[in-house]
Amino acid sequence: MGTDKKTISITRDNNEALQRLVVDGQFNSELDAAKFAMAHAIKKGTTPGRIDSADTKWNVGSVDIDGKLRSLLTAFYPDVDEPFRLMEYLMNKGLSDLAGSATQKLDVYGIIFDE
Repeated sequence: MGTDKKTISITRDNNEALQRLVVDGQFNSELDAAKFAMAHAIKKGTTPGRIDSADTKWNVGSVDIDGKLRSLLTAFYPDVDEPFRLMEYLMNKGLSDLAGSATQKLDVYGIIFDE
């Protein structure tokens, strides 16, 4: 695990989507919105991947204070050796998917319960 990420990065395009989720009043913080995006990507069955060319946003210690997200990712993706790199990818993938509704306010309730 020595090569796993120490920081979580968000791409520029996804950062705009992230900010919009907070400005629209859907989430109290960008971190809450990013965690939702990660959960959305997991729910959709997103396969592991990597993000390149992204700007650093958070230290992993502030994203996963108690280690529960790391444990969650390890449970859903047992073959992945770098859970924080996966977390970064899933956050970005989820934000990218959620950004598709840029013309209207995101229906968080609908995403949670209707999909």
